[in-house]
Amino acid sequence: MTRDPLPSSVGDPQGESLPRRHRIRRRSEIKRVQDGGARFVSGALVLMVLPNPAGLRRLGVTVSSKVGNSVVRSKVKRWFREIFRHQRSLLPPSCDVVLVARAAAAESSLKALSGDFEAAAKKARRRFSSPEGSRSAEVPDGEGA
Repeated sequence: MTRDPLPSSVGDPQGESLPRRHRIRRRSEIKRVQDGGARFVSGALVLMVLPNPAGLRRLGVTVSSKVGNSVVRSKVKRWFREIFRHQRSLLPPSCDVVLVARAAAAESSLKALSGDFEAAAKKARRRFSSPEGSRSAEVPDGEGA
């Protein structure tokens, strides 16, 4: 029985993992999504989405010190990654996603954050699959020429 060493070379990874190529790790990449992506606010999180040509859904997470101490921030980041792993199919295909925790995330439960993500992801999917095309999704509301 032969196994393909890269079963997820295109599209989403299989199983529960989040491989390195599906993560946004550099500040410059996160900044690019924050500056040029569409924003969707829902409860204790802000979802920012920017189409990418790589054919992958990639995740970046930002949790500021306003959310809490390092223990709380780490918990929120773990929960965001967990939510993304389980619900990434709700997002538009081939996009970079940055999740930003709002202060209320510190008191939220995993279930509440998951619901917030689901609502924001559905808004993003509707906007990116709108008949006007992807141009409307590339420029956040109220910004652009």
